[in-house]
Amino acid sequence: MVNAQEDTDAFAAARGGFEEMLCWLEGTESAALSHAELEDQVGRRGREVQRLMLQDHLDLRCLREGRVRVVDADGIVHANVEPDHRRCLSTVVGAVGVSRLAYRHGGASNLHPADGALNLPAELHSHGLRRLAAIESTRGSFEDAAAAIERSTGVAVAKRQVESLTAAAAIDVKDFYAAKAPEPDASSDVVGVCDGIVGKGWNSA
Repeated sequence: MVNAQEDTDAFAAARGGFEEMLCWLEGTESAALSHAELEDQVGRRGREVQRLMLQDHLDLRCLREGRVRVVDADGIVHANVEPDHRRCLSTVVGAVGVSRLAYRHGGASNLHPADGALNLPAELHSHGLRRLAAIESTRGSFEDAAAAIERSTGVAVAKRQVESLTAAAAIDVKDFYAAKAPEPDASSDVVGVCDGIVGKGWNSA
């Protein structure tokens, strides 16, 4: 069922930002710029339009979020529901806010099913920023990685935060490769090479 609030344009802010960018490109200020200056401006203004698009989408999901029955790991039903619980998320296109329903029970932590649906991290930085931090950190220092992230996204991430995000990304590496390792199969044929002769079915002992 569509919320009555959706009768208005859910992406009004994004459309407004896009129209503003087009008006600027049609104007006299942009006409006086070099191509390099235009690149910088289009990149910066384009990222802001993308941020507005993401924010509008998240707000629309909040409007559409339906109530569900929520039971925590201890079997306690969180029956009290409060709307518009908001948290911040730093993404590759800038900072956005995520509003969602909070399911409450006295003495227990609030639960937010929408966080699971969005696969949100517990911390501030999005998975996209975490991925960039891990990639750029392999190419040099954490300070260089922070500078590279800001150059490519326009988002400022402190050196200490880059270091923390990179360390967090490395935690699961060992378990990931352990899960991917093939199990030994005793029934498999063993192929060996001795003096250029291939033998199949040899005992490996």
